[in-house]
Amino acid sequence: MIREREKVIERGSVIFQALLSMGCFYIAWLINDLYINPTQGGLREYQIIFILILPIWYVLLDHLGMGRMARTRMYSYIFFEYFSVVGIGNALLFIVAGILEMQDISRWVMVSFMGINFFVLFVYKAMAYKTMKILRGRGYNYKHVIIIADKDSIYFIDRIIETKDWGYKLLFIVTNSPVVEKKYGHRFQIIPDNGSLPTIIDEGVVDEVMFCKGDFNQDKIRDLVNLCAEVGVTFRMQSELLSLVGGRSYMSYFNQLPFLTFMSTPNNYLALKMKSIMDYIGAFLILLLISPVLLFIAISIKIDDGGPIFFKQVRVGQNGRKFFCLKFRTMVTNAEDLKDSLMDQNEQEGPVFKMKDDPRVTKVGRFLRKSSLDELPQFFNVLKGEMSIVGPRPPVPKEVEEYERWQRRRLSMKPGITCIWQVSGRNDIPFEQWMKMDMQYIDTWSLKLDFMLFLKTFKVMVVKDGQ
Repeated sequence: MIREREKVIERGSVIFQALLSMGCFYIAWLINDLYINPTQGGLREYQIIFILILPIWYVLLDHLGMGRMARTRMYSYIFFEYFSVVGIGNALLFIVAGILEMQDISRWVMVSFMGINFFVLFVYKAMAYKTMKILRGRGYNYKHVIIIADKDSIYFIDRIIETKDWGYKLLFIVTNSPVVEKKYGHRFQIIPDNGSLPTIIDEGVVDEVMFCKGDFNQDKIRDLVNLCAEVGVTFRMQSELLSLVGGRSYMSYFNQLPFLTFMSTPNNYLALKMKSIMDYIGAFLILLLISPVLLFIAISIKIDDGGPIFFKQVRVGQNGRKFFCLKFRTMVTNAEDLKDSLMDQNEQEGPVFKMKDDPRVTKVGRFLRKSSLDELPQFFNVLKGEMSIVGPRPPVPKEVEEYERWQRRRLSMKPGITCIWQVSGRNDIPFEQWMKMDMQYIDTWSLKLDFMLFLKTFKVMVVKDGQ
């Protein structure tokens, strides 16, 4: 019943947002008609576009799940999803207008519709999302859950307890772990893991069962899935073992023989192709726009000490491919020769050399590093296909030689100009944590994540947080 109710609410929300979008188009047309350029003819063309918005927006909103009121979604992801809906939707409208040769459709109306539509949809969802978080924080709209736990589950249990606006109310903890019982026994009822779960589910009000043990038995999991499915209770499983396996698996066939394939890198062909296309177009447009800035920086470096403008260094790219990485020179010309004498002042763990007040850095170079402007020539590497705009930073070969085996997986994606580490503190982050951030990027990669990291990079550049 709960699941059916949620589906009805989601479907209603999608329809309402599609109708809101039609209203936004009407407002854009009305503003144009009253104050800018009164409609002389072609009213029928506007009516066709107006009607088409309903099915197009309905399909896009439904496909992206914009009717759901997710309990743990970040506002930045909501922003990107609506950006995608409005962008794709309007692109389709422009295509339709071109095919039907709609000459009287005002570009101002279409552009203003995009802005108004995005603003209205985002504000609607943000306000609804915030309202639901407040209600859940006050004890409304809760889902009752049972957690099957061991000592590896403590982190997740703490998050469930602390993050009240997720809207989960913990009923019982099923465990044989004395550590878990000691930590939570005074707050929650502890149930031994002895097969009493069916009775608890049947006699209580349970919406979800969450299995969060560090290890599991295949037969036990199958029984739990069937147990919950029989009565319509949602079953979720989280385990460290799933992370070790790699999280991405699919069935492939060789001459009709089935193979279960595990991959620890993104394998969405279409999304990866889109990333490559966006990298090329984005790098070209950015270089075109910032060409005066590049010229100014080049002149400043030359005036500062008369040395070379660019610094070329061999870096390791995707799956071990080597290339020359371009940067604006920020150090004295003999910086590499002086590096050995400074090794005892290295502030970074592991094979990487980082020094906050490096005496080799020039006056101009210090500003370029602080503002991250020294990285701009790497857009040429992006155009050459050696790098991506977003991805793990490319290491030097000597660093790679000292990697532990698990750290080499960061080379499985094309290196980038910016990454999670780049926007999260750089030198303040220990080397091992930096490597784990790159693994997190690979494991959770999406076009949305790239877009969010790209936006955060501007913040780092504006506040001059680079090091």
